[in-house]
Amino acid sequence: MRLRNYSSYFRPEEFEAMMAAHDAAWRHLRTQRTTLSGDQVQVLKKNLAQIILASACTGKRDVERLKEIALRGVSGRMLHRLGMLVPELLSAALLAT
Repeated sequence: MRLRNYSSYFRPEEFEAMMAAHDAAWRHLRTQRTTLSGDQVQVLKKNLAQIILASACTGKRDVERLKEIALRGVSGRMLHRLGMLVPELLSAALLAT
């Protein structure tokens, strides 16, 4: 999943916030987990994009907030599945916080 595929559904400034949040979340994760396999990198980036897209669809537009939601979303999955993340919709509870 590439966020760029969804750019036409958002105003330019909204989409830029989503991309900035994705980039910031990815930089944060790379400093925490430097030994990811190629498959894990792909899955992790895809999950970040899905979480950010789902959050943006519910009206979240702040870069830091989107980044925080994405990091919390993938952290729970990473701990549970040891890096092998499975795409799924965000729970209402995660989006509400």
